Amino acid sequence: MNPGERSLSPRSARALASVVATCGLLTAGSAEGGTSDPATERLTIASDSSCPSGEAVVEALLGLRPAGAWPSKTVRIHAEDRFLFVDLGTGTASRRQLAVVPDCATRALMVAVVIATWMDDLPAETADAPVLRSPTPRPVPLTAERIPPPNLPSASNEREVGLGLLMAASGGIVPGLRVDFVQSRRPRGLGWQAGLALPAWRELSTAVGSIRWTRPSVYVALNARIPVGRYLLAGDGGLAGAYTFAKGQGYAIDQNAQSFTFGFVAGMRLGIPWRRFRIWADLRFYGWLTTQSIQIDSTAGERVASSSLPSWDGQLSVGLSYVFR
Repeated sequence: MNPGERSLSPRSARALASVVATCGLLTAGSAEGGTSDPATERLTIASDSSCPSGEAVVEALLGLRPAGAWPSKTVRIHAEDRFLFVDLGTGTASRRQLAVVPDCATRALMVAVVIATWMDDLPAETADAPVLRSPTPRPVPLTAERIPPPNLPSASNEREVGLGLLMAASGGIVPGLRVDFVQSRRPRGLGWQAGLALPAWRELSTAVGSIRWTRPSVYVALNARIPVGRYLLAGDGGLAGAYTFAKGQGYAIDQNAQSFTFGFVAGMRLGIPWRRFRIWADLRFYGWLTTQSIQIDSTAGERVASSSLPSWDGQLSVGLSYVFR
């Protein structure tokens, strides 16, 4: 639609035509000689359609405005399938666009209303609003309620230093002490840890005497942990080293010996948080890559016997750690 065009919906046009027709009939009834033929010479209404025809529009306009006051102008009506186009005046004509209705008489009355409005015959409040449109539904304001994010613990490094008691189960069951440092990612993730295990002396009996030995060990490993309810389950794996001490008892000459070995370590830990502390149980296995044996010689220096030490260690520990971030 061009900027100069205006539009009337069928329903709005019927309502406006009914109101204006009532007002026009009252005016026509009070005017004398309102249907004089000379008026048609002053205002020319031409239509390219028989619905409405120019004559029908003239008859409808006579009911809205006295014919003697019609201006010397030309009004052209062009009909299409869905719209009526009314060109008011010549030269810089003003075009109105109307939505068509099935009834030809109603079409004629709609065009007459537009022409009468154009001639300022209707009251000012009506003439100022020649374009009627269907009311636009008023948008309903939508309110979005902000839902706070769930209170999830933020990821951060967590460190703990712990001390525990252990039971070593290779070459006999003996107690011991364990010290650990663990750094992990909370609430879950990867970290690392290191520890020291100090098992008590173990005794190995021979035909001649006995041998007492111990194997303190250190390790460093990567760990991963996940929360399981209120518990923490972690697994780790890494490298370990140990220094073995041995001494003979009950021989003609008792001697001492030391030896270093290295290997791998793997473990699992279950932790229970308690305030700023953590109670834990740890199961750990060491596998040593070099074989360690104790040789028994005679006073003449000849080898009498030898005993091999276990190539693995198993440790079960329980302890308490202080947790800090």
